Amino acid sequence: MKTRILLLSATVALLAGGAQLAAHHSFTAAYDSTKRVTIEGVVKEFVWRNPHSYVRIDIVNKEGKTENWTLEWGSSNQLSAAKYPVTRTTLRAGDKIIAGGEPGRDPEARRVRVFTMKRPVDGWEWEGVIA
Repeated sequence: MKTRILLLSATVALLAGGAQLAAHHSFTAAYDSTKRVTIEGVVKEFVWRNPHSYVRIDIVNKEGKTENWTLEWGSSNQLSAAKYPVTRTTLRAGDKIIAGGEPGRDPEARRVRVFTMKRPVDGWEWEGVIA
């Protein structure tokens, strides 16, 4: 009887943990899905990782001041398997890019959920929606 209870408890614990692994945060909590923005800047850092990759860029705002923005992208697994594959070396510091996507709900956070990205110097482009 003790073995059955222990086995049942272990099974419940594993199933509960698995449900949490499948859970994901809501992008609509952080990004405004009713708006689209396009920003242009210079890559400072490309963080290639799971569960999300990030591109940090510097842009020059309307007042001529430099601002640091964070572009949230898919995981390294999602990006490498996408229609337009991305690798850890696709973007490098100094690359000038144009990115489009959903702006962050908090304008002071200076963030965008990426749907498109272009590097005009060589014509490289990426497009997609990463969940």
